[in-house]
Amino acid sequence: MTEATVLSWPVPGPYVVAFSTRNGGSSDGPFASLNLGRKTGDSVERVDENRRRLCTAVGADYRQLALGFQHHSSTVNRARAGIRGTPGDGLWSEEPGVPMLALAADCAPIAIARGPGRRPALAVVHAGRIGLLGGVVETAVAAIGPSSSAVIGPAIGPCCYEVGPEVSGPFRARFGTDVVRGRKLDIWTAAERALREAGVARVERADLCTACHPELFFSHRRDGATRGVHGVIGYVA
Repeated sequence: MTEATVLSWPVPGPYVVAFSTRNGGSSDGPFASLNLGRKTGDSVERVDENRRRLCTAVGADYRQLALGFQHHSSTVNRARAGIRGTPGDGLWSEEPGVPMLALAADCAPIAIARGPGRRPALAVVHAGRIGLLGGVVETAVAAIGPSSSAVIGPAIGPCCYEVGPEVSGPFRARFGTDVVRGRKLDIWTAAERALREAGVARVERADLCTACHPELFFSHRRDGATRGVHGVIGYVA
């Protein structure tokens, strides 16, 4: 069996956090190969196998995996082991050994870890343009608390994310005029500013454009609706 390929975040503390790539899975065609999303049109059996492979790659128990039903909201739920499908775009937990998965395919996958001196806690978030403006990052940070650490994973970059005035206007107003250059939106910087304004002390960024790297990531802007999704997985160890 091919092992899922992931990009790990070496955050201090008892945490395991990784961003999946599209490599090391069982799917084929436009879903090749580590597609983690059931709503894509891929085989359910293959998606479940891919999720199992991802859990194995990060040392997690697939039976405990928690996922939400993402719908571009600001809702962040407390994860419960093995519970999937609760509407929301973020999950958080203080319970050791409960892997949480947030999916993306151009939107920003984010992980937030509670800092030292308190009970360990972790959140994973799906943050697209609607969620960022709606406050999904602030909701997740409120659950974890300020003075935390965060990482912004692979997402569509300012090189490729062209938007219209109905998007650029609200983003300029909320995050600063420089997050839009011409018609290109810098979702990386917008996400970082949302995290810092919410009280996150340390923010790291992958600065990897999903649209620019078809060998590594799925991309809705590049490939359209018929494609897979990758994501961020994490748990308190």
